[in-house]
Amino acid sequence: MKDKILLFIGILFGFSGFSQITSDAKSIETEYSDSNFIFGFCADDANIGSFTANDSSNHGGYNFEWFKFNDVTNGFTDVLTEFTINSDSTQSFIDNLSNGGYKVVLTKIDTVQEYHAWVYIGDTLELELAFYDKNDCDLVGVLANPYYPSNNSFDTTFTYKDPILHTEYTLWNKIMKFTWESDIDPDIVSFNSAALFITNLPWENTTYSLTIEDKFGCSASSDKFYEAIATKAEFRYETIIEKGTEEVAQGGYETPFSGSAPLMVKFTNESKNGENYRWYFGDSTRKDDVDTVFTNELSLEPVHTYYYTSDTGSTGKTYTMQLYSESSYGCKDSVNLEITVLPTEIEFPNVFSPNSDNVNDVFILTDYQSIRNFKITIFNRVGQVVHEFEGDVRDWEGWDGTVKNSNTKSPEGTYFFVVEVKGWDNKNYNNNNLKEQKPEFVEGEVEGEGTDPKPPPSSSKFGVIRLYRSDI
Repeated sequence: MKDKILLFIGILFGFSGFSQITSDAKSIETEYSDSNFIFGFCADDANIGSFTANDSSNHGGYNFEWFKFNDVTNGFTDVLTEFTINSDSTQSFIDNLSNGGYKVVLTKIDTVQEYHAWVYIGDTLELELAFYDKNDCDLVGVLANPYYPSNNSFDTTFTYKDPILHTEYTLWNKIMKFTWESDIDPDIVSFNSAALFITNLPWENTTYSLTIEDKFGCSASSDKFYEAIATKAEFRYETIIEKGTEEVAQGGYETPFSGSAPLMVKFTNESKNGENYRWYFGDSTRKDDVDTVFTNELSLEPVHTYYYTSDTGSTGKTYTMQLYSESSYGCKDSVNLEITVLPTEIEFPNVFSPNSDNVNDVFILTDYQSIRNFKITIFNRVGQVVHEFEGDVRDWEGWDGTVKNSNTKSPEGTYFFVVEVKGWDNKNYNNNNLKEQKPEFVEGEVEGEGTDPKPPPSSSKFGVIRLYRSDI
């Protein structure tokens, strides 16, 4: 009886238990049969191929013979003698194989096993990076050369034949993976393509690298140095407080902020790869105010003062300042910052106690902002001036409860004040439109119990402050 010839020729990745010819190399099916495989070896060595033939019965006792396909005789006629067989004759190993087809025949008495497989020593993948010819300030493109088509498939120089019909096939290969890298941009690895296009240009020099990998796991890499032409505009700011107790504001261009006029701000340029800069502060509210500064000095820290709030409304006025940066290649970038100058506000307390306990010892503004001119006059119950001030509100230290131009302490009681204020919003304020707090009249005033207080002269409305004293 003629035994059946077995033709199990490996499987993908060469998993043992399912194939009779295995290898460490990756494999693909041949075009003529899904049971014959081509194993691809990735090396420059022309004799790197190796196979292990397995006895399908696992009983052993077989004789192994290896043959190579001869293109002239069109068959597996070249006898190979350099191979090994394990002790129980269930396996045979052969190496130093070059491109071509191989057959192993296992014989035992009248039983024959025959298997075929092909060795493909991977063609050296060609790869060289080139820049896209339309690169400019808005785009950088890096292309694989040769540029693989959209399906990433290409023919190799390797051919193989159907061992029965002798039909010849050319092995086609495919780039399965494109891995892009940059020493400053780790996110570009997601570009699985033969072309890399970036619209957010790097502002510092970098090297783009591409590694390609075919379906056999063979790879090639190439680098391309890119000299940055773009610039990135960035700056930081901090407010400068000349007088008063305002807190210094600090932040970057992405952090809008507000402050009281006059609002003095120092800007620090942190732009990258720039050569020329333009600071535009966004206002031109004073004749002597410079709203634009041109410079090529990165270290220049311009200081600008914002004065005016809005003429209407209660939210103030918002200015948009901008920094423009231009690289030596003419590429430009800009960033904006919104700066709000707050409207005029002023608020007084309704009581204070100058008893030297460091708590509420001085009658002074509870809150104020954007005040240009300030005048206050304080009267006692009989209309006598006990304190007055006119000038920059930030210079006013408040009333400590002493009588004007003396060290005499004013007694407990109710006092009146009249204010005249002009804001940086060009509005005038007085006691009729100020935000203030009024105390209730207290019975038993020190100066004439039950008497009505005398309002200050020349005032239709006045503020009221209550002075308390107590022994510590």
